[in-house]
Amino acid sequence: MNNNILLISDDENIKNQLTNQLVLLRNSDKITTCPTKEAKKIIENSSYCVIILYTDNNDNFTLKLIKNIKEIKPEAQLILYLSEIESDYILKAYDTGIYDYISTNTENWEILIKVINCFKYNQIFEKDKLKEKFLNQLDVFDLKTGLYKYNYIKEIFSEITTEARIQNGVFGILTLDDKIKTKVSSNRLAINIKNSMRSDDIIAIARGGLFYIIVPNIDISGTKDIINKIQSKMGEEFCIHSGLTKIGKNSFETIEKNAKDSLQSAIQTNEICVSLTDNLTNGDIWLEEENNPNKQFLLFQNVYEKKLENIIIPLFYRFQKECETKFADAKVIQYANKVESVFNIKNKNKQSELVIHFNGYTKIKTEINHKGLETPENTILEFPLNKFTEKELAKLLKQLKNEFKQG
Repeated sequence: MNNNILLISDDENIKNQLTNQLVLLRNSDKITTCPTKEAKKIIENSSYCVIILYTDNNDNFTLKLIKNIKEIKPEAQLILYLSEIESDYILKAYDTGIYDYISTNTENWEILIKVINCFKYNQIFEKDKLKEKFLNQLDVFDLKTGLYKYNYIKEIFSEITTEARIQNGVFGILTLDDKIKTKVSSNRLAINIKNSMRSDDIIAIARGGLFYIIVPNIDISGTKDIINKIQSKMGEEFCIHSGLTKIGKNSFETIEKNAKDSLQSAIQTNEICVSLTDNLTNGDIWLEEENNPNKQFLLFQNVYEKKLENIIIPLFYRFQKECETKFADAKVIQYANKVESVFNIKNKNKQSELVIHFNGYTKIKTEINHKGLETPENTILEFPLNKFTEKELAKLLKQLKNEFKQG
């Protein structure tokens, strides 16, 4: 059967009119017509690529029929054929699943182009379906959610980031709030992420209820709008948190750490979305110009980055293990990067944290903050960059631990 276009209409005149208008199609393209009441039955056992639905009543019945057709045959592209054009109704029809629309006043050449575009889109759809079957055999997708698995995104990241549209995008990590993880399935979050993002966005699932997103050609502000849309679909009682970072030409390890640190900050501050790297310059390329007066700035940045790598990150990690052993009823969260470094200890009654900020030049500012009943006074100290040693940081962490215990 090579009939690949189906016209659904109860009007005999429309059948004749459209058949005449599409005479310029290839000889292999054939049109079948059927009345509305037989549409579902005929579509179920067919291979139609294009379905044209005629209506002279812009009503909910037609919208329901569109929805049913797309559920029965999602690969077929649907054109709505209208006797009268109403913009609001057409928008509703697009939301329900149509690919395009025409009217009784549409020129023959326009109808031809729209139908040909449907064929082209159908070929892309079928090609993607075939690729998906191959990927399923390679175990690339998570069976429960249909999302990519974390390991495959990590492996292919360096290849996909050669594209400018990815470099000009945003990387994010999302999760449910800890308090509601026992009340709602992470699968609900997966569904709402998929329903809120475009087909060329990349979504992956990782252990611990984490979801990774790569959104091409977008800034942090635009991505925050997407996150807020996901939160809206989840509902106020099911809070989510996310960490975002720009992609650029950074490695996966750098991108992931920036996003994870931002996520931890969002969790600690009870925000939906945080991007700690939002205000960083892109690549610091401007700092490398030969006569740039800010070369000294770059020198200080390098010194601080070495302190991050050799002092702050290792000491935070060791101290986390110590605190987790010492305070069985407390949760310890820590992260360290160029924007801020935070070591946080909290239980149901109180919270204490050490925050480290570098001003970009010669000063490091540290704050020990407490929240809860009967907590000690907060402490703010500044250190010259060259005086901020492992010994000084160890003293601050010890103070943090002792004051948390006293409180």
